[in-house]
Order: sequence, then C-alpha cells, then structure tokens
Amino acid sequence: MFDLKPSRTMLALALIPGAAAALEPYQAPPMVITRATALERPAPASTRVIDRDEIERSAASSLIEVLNGKAGIQIRDTLGDGNHASISLRGFGDNAVNNVLVMVDGRRLNNPSLSGPDLNSVPLANIERIEILRGAGTVLYGDQAVGGVINIITRRPTGNEAYVETTQGSHDLEAYRGHVSQELGGGFSAFASGETRNADNYRDHNNASYRDVFGRLRYEHANGWLLYEYQNVDDELLYPRSLTIVQRRADRKASTSNEWNNSKTDVHRVAGEQAFGRHWTGNLDYTIRDSDGNGLISGSPFTEGTRVETISPRITANWDSAAGRSEWLLGFDHLRADYQAAYRLYPSLSSLAEQTQRDWYTQLSQPLTDRVTLSLGYRISEAVDQHNGRKRSDNEDSSSIALGWQVTEQTQVFVKREEVLRWANVNENALVEPGIEFLKPQTGESWEAGATWQDDIQLYQASLYRINLEDELLYAPYALGGWGANVNLDRTRREGLLLEAERELSDRLRVGGQYSFTDSELRAGANKGNEVPWVSRHSAALHLDYQIMTNLHGYVEAIYTGPRYLASDDGQVMPKEGGYTLFNAAVRYEYQGLNAKLRINNLTGKRYDSYATYSSWQAGNRALYPAPEEVVQLSVGYRF
Repeated sequence: MFDLKPSRTMLALALIPGAAAALEPYQAPPMVITRATALERPAPASTRVIDRDEIERSAASSLIEVLNGKAGIQIRDTLGDGNHASISLRGFGDNAVNNVLVMVDGRRLNNPSLSGPDLNSVPLANIERIEILRGAGTVLYGDQAVGGVINIITRRPTGNEAYVETTQGSHDLEAYRGHVSQELGGGFSAFASGETRNADNYRDHNNASYRDVFGRLRYEHANGWLLYEYQNVDDELLYPRSLTIVQRRADRKASTSNEWNNSKTDVHRVAGEQAFGRHWTGNLDYTIRDSDGNGLISGSPFTEGTRVETISPRITANWDSAAGRSEWLLGFDHLRADYQAAYRLYPSLSSLAEQTQRDWYTQLSQPLTDRVTLSLGYRISEAVDQHNGRKRSDNEDSSSIALGWQVTEQTQVFVKREEVLRWANVNENALVEPGIEFLKPQTGESWEAGATWQDDIQLYQASLYRINLEDELLYAPYALGGWGANVNLDRTRREGLLLEAERELSDRLRVGGQYSFTDSELRAGANKGNEVPWVSRHSAALHLDYQIMTNLHGYVEAIYTGPRYLASDDGQVMPKEGGYTLFNAAVRYEYQGLNAKLRINNLTGKRYDSYATYSSWQAGNRALYPAPEEVVQLSVGYRF
C-alpha cells in the first residue's frame, strides 16, 4: 500500500495544457441555472457542471462516486451505504450536512433537521447533469446554502423509452433498477422509475435495504409546462457503530452494535412554468414531504416524524439594451417543518417542534458593457420556531454583489461578495445548554474571485475565497459535561484556493485534475487559532478517460485526501489522522442498446478510516469507522 501526495509534478500534469490537438471538440458545460429558472446571465460564481457524458464515463453507480474527488468537495460516508453520506464544501466539518444545500430540479432535498438529504433518491440513470455552486448561495437559495449548492437536474426523455439495469457487487450487493417514459399525446408525457438495492456492506451489522419508486406526469404547451411528481422511499439500515484502535486491529469489520433505523418517505410535488409574452416568465413549485422512522439508538427505542411543506413562486423578466440583456428575478420561499421524536428511555430528548421560514428574494443582472455584467441580490428571511411550548421569531437579511467580465472569447473573471445565513433547525434547538432557549442564527460574509479559460478542447479554472462566520452552529460533544449539546461557536474563518483542469489530448484520450487548499480556523474562544476538525488542508485528484477500442472505454482516477484532526477535537489534543490516496478504475462497454460497466473502488485495498472522532470516553480517545477495502461492482443494462 502507498500514498500519493500532491507534489509539484502531479499538479503540473493536472493543470498545465498539453501539446496534442484534439480531433473531437471539448464540450463546454451547460449554463448553470438559477432556482430551476434558466437565465442567460446568472450571477457569476465558482461552478462545476458534471454532464451526462461525464457521469457515464466514470462508470459510477451512485451520486457519491460521481462527486468524490471534485474540486472543493470532501465526503464523509460513515455508514458505507452511499446514501447517508455528508458532502462538505468550503471547509465545513461535522456540521457540513446543514451547510451544503442539495436540490433536485430546484426542489430541496435537505431536511430542516440534523438528518442529511437522501442522496440515493435520484438514480444516476435519471440524471442529466449535476450543477455544483461552490460558495455562498444564500440570496437565491436561502437557508443552508452557506458552503455551496448541489443541484441535480433530471432527464426529460422526448420519446418512448424503457431501460432496465442490474448491479452485482462486493458485500452481497444486489440492485435492480429501471425506468420507462411514454408520450401520451396532446402535450402529455409520463415517466416512471424504480430501484431496489440490498447489501450487507463492509462492516458487520451494517445491512442496508433501499427501495425507491418515482412517477411523473408532465404537460407541455407552447408557453410553458406543468407537472405532478410522486416518490416513495423505504430505507432500512443497521448501524455498526465505531471501534477502538484495539478493536479495529483485531477485526476491521467487527461491530459492537445492535442499533438500527427504518424510515419511509412520501413526496408529492406540483411545479409549473408559464411565459407571459416575450419578457415575463412565472414559475411555481409546491412540495410536501412526509418522513416517518423508528429504530434503536444508544439502547433506547425511538420514533420520529418530519413533515416539510414548501411553496416557491417566482417571476423573471428580461429586456434588451445597447449593452446586452438585463434580467430580473423575484421570488418567495415559504417552508413549514413539523418534527416530533420520542425516546422511550430518554424522555428528556423527546421533542415536539415546528419551524416556519418566510423569505422574499430578488436578483438583478445588469450588463454595464457588452463584456461586463453587474449582479445585485437581496433576501429578507423570517424564521418562527416553536419547541415544547417555547416560541421565538427572528429576522435576518442578506445581500450579494458580483461583477463578471468576459475578458476575451476564452477568458472570464469574476468577483463576488455575499452575506450568508443558516437558521438552527428543529432538532438543534431541542438539545441546548442550560439557560439557552433558542440558538442564534449563523451569519457571515463570503468573498470570492475566480477566472476561467476555455476553448474547444480544454477548460481551466482557478478561484480564491474567504468566509467569515459569526455564531456558527455545531454539535459539541464536550458540552453539558461530556453529554453533548448544540452550540453557537465564536468567530470562525475559512479561506482557500481551487485549481482544476480538463483537456482532450487526442480523439481517444481525455485527462483532468484538481487541487484544493482549505484553511479553516477557529478565530475566538478557548481554541482560538486551531483548525476546524475533520477538514483536510490539501486534497487533489487526477482522472484519465481512454477509448480502448470502438465501444470500449477505460477510466482511472486517483483521489488524495490530506491529514486532518479528529472530529470534535477542537482543542487538538490528539495527532492528525494521516492522509491517503485512493485509486479507482472502471471499464465501460456499449453496443446499440446494451451497456455494461465494471468499476473497482479502492483498487489497491488501502486501509483507512472513513470517519474518526475524538472521544474522552473511548479507549485510546479515538472512535473509528473503518472504510471498505476493494469494492467491485458490475452493472449490465439495456435500453429498449
């Protein structure tokens, strides 16, 4: 086993243009949309778009496999099922799940609670592209869009189609999925998909069973569209818990747990768009999501339920001037969340809470010249919290200003400032320190600047950022005498650098890479000057896609994660966890309607921990979650 550190040579190979000319043009990524409303001039930002072609080249079978190794992203998959993973952008550690907003076609997947979004609820075969907004997105996207936004855009087949696929793999993985689309005539179309997946996973007592059914009825006419969607998800998982160093040395797969969780979720969504003449467009999105679960944790049976209702109308306008097209967006977000939890052995942890958020937001994109565009945005947000008979109402506002400059046909630069906001969610306020009724909202200021250079065969991006936060929200296991509580931290700062590149070296060979530097720091309090735990200062990745022969493609990637302090070790009393490099490889074959892909993750069998936390109660003060070694997956699908 060996590690590959991000040396100067590796970075040079990833980021310096090669000399060979490509025979097939590089496909520039599609324009990032704003709140599911296509804009010709969205606010400039550091973005990354993963299109359908890139998803297929990776031979990935989950969203986490696609996102892993992308610039600025660090992933924590503690449970090993790929669904309950946490995505970090802009240097967030244990609280990353509530500081990165995940959306599907503009619909929020995040819960207003500590449970993260269901990352497997959209099968990869249904995804057209993935848009990654790195950095502040509070003004347009609202709560939780502090470190960034990941927006998944689903495919909309234009004809009749059916697809079936099966995946078999390590740890008794067995998955079946498929979809069908049908044009019904008169502007109506129907789409349905389903997936069932069962696996024992790497650890003992870590079995997972996942089922997902989705349906969409869509109506399109000359001036817009209307749709209704329904989704049902059944997610069952056994929790393996952490190991001590001694236990891990004896058996990495062992479990000392009898904990488990079963959840069921129903989602209803109505959405539409209507054009009012040439210059005005209206959009409406209404969603109800009901989740109910039960299980066993810390020796106590529990039940919980969450109901989230959102409505988001918005209107856009555009007009032309001598300098170009101006665009204006005005929207309203209403979110109501009801949460209840009951713990049989720990009644003090039981909770009955409500949260309502009402936000108005607007953005104006105004060309100053034919090459320079000014973007201005503003959001006013109100949150009303009720918890076990207590009530609190608060208001916060956020603004943004950005300037984009098309320097040449190939070169773009931008600079952006935005105020960020995150409200404490419904079950964060359920566990606080004595004397605190409600946690303060997390606020801050984000600055970033970047440059992009691209032509028909290559793309290069660089960006710098800084985020200063006040009252950052975090679960602190050292609070309440070691029992743990949710707290507001003192001042924190995150700043960093992103470099990334893509290039076609020939008509058969494509290479790319990225390097990310992240400096995250506690700027006040007892731990002033210390790094934010479980955030790597350095991360890097290289990938290569090669057409071996007609219809046969190979894909190789190396992903480096640098050393980092144990989660919860704010005082840095323990040494850092060592860095590591993972190698993944895949081959993909396509012939007419048939496709097959073989992917091996962690090709060299590297032994590392997917998560490690500091625990004063644990022997050795380390609670470890060993990650899988080699993982092999074979998928075969057919399109009718």
